[in-house]
Amino acid sequence: MTQKHPSSYVMGNTSQEADRLGIQASLYDSHTEHLLRTAGLREGMRVLDVGCGTGEVSLAAARVVGSSGRVLGVDMDPGVLERARENAAALSPGNVTFEQGTLPDLDLSEPFDALVGRLILIHLDDPVATVKGLTRLVRHGGVVTFQDFNISRTRAIPAVPLVTESVEWISAALREGRRDPDMGEQLAEVLRLSGLTDPSVAVAVPTGGPDSAAVTLIAESARSLLPVMERAGIATAEEVDIDTLRTRMARACTDVRATVYVPELVAAWAEVR
Repeated sequence: MTQKHPSSYVMGNTSQEADRLGIQASLYDSHTEHLLRTAGLREGMRVLDVGCGTGEVSLAAARVVGSSGRVLGVDMDPGVLERARENAAALSPGNVTFEQGTLPDLDLSEPFDALVGRLILIHLDDPVATVKGLTRLVRHGGVVTFQDFNISRTRAIPAVPLVTESVEWISAALREGRRDPDMGEQLAEVLRLSGLTDPSVAVAVPTGGPDSAAVTLIAESARSLLPVMERAGIATAEEVDIDTLRTRMARACTDVRATVYVPELVAAWAEVR
């Protein structure tokens, strides 16, 4: 999830966008957990999840740190925090709490063993300043790790022109909103500029067939960004034909028996020294 703000969250704040985020979580949550483990999260750690949204990353971290660890999820939106608490209550992990706060100005009493965030830096005007400000909350020897997308890597194999065109629309709309659609490949440099040395990087890529959530995610991302596309002259409503886009994309993928690769999820991490 992301730390959404009305002036910076290009995807909008509609109920359909909330549904899209649920689809996205279903595709990426197991990959997020794998990347958290790869970055060095371990049992017993105290973890801060920033821009936690409805809590999926917090819950993934909770599974990694186990009952002897603790996770605090922070987001600026009280509405999504209520959903995060409901999600946590349904799973009864017992080691996750949520608080409202605005990045990077968090007033927390104890240092953390790890700072994590997924799909948050893409939506910030100054990610370097934010990471630098938050790193002060991590103990010496702790881990800072962020995850973000490389959207331009989204593709169908064999190639499907409608998938390619949809990804181009989505990327252009994000750039129009002053967001980097390939923020994932910038993460290592963001950590370096934030004062962290020798960051490591790993990538996970969910895939799906013509009738999968992978196709749905592309179509629903186009739906969320359609107002930006129209305003910027990237594509018209008639060109996108959003209510049939998923069906047409699935049919085109079926015709060539394509596998759909959704955005790469990149993780970068470094130790606080």
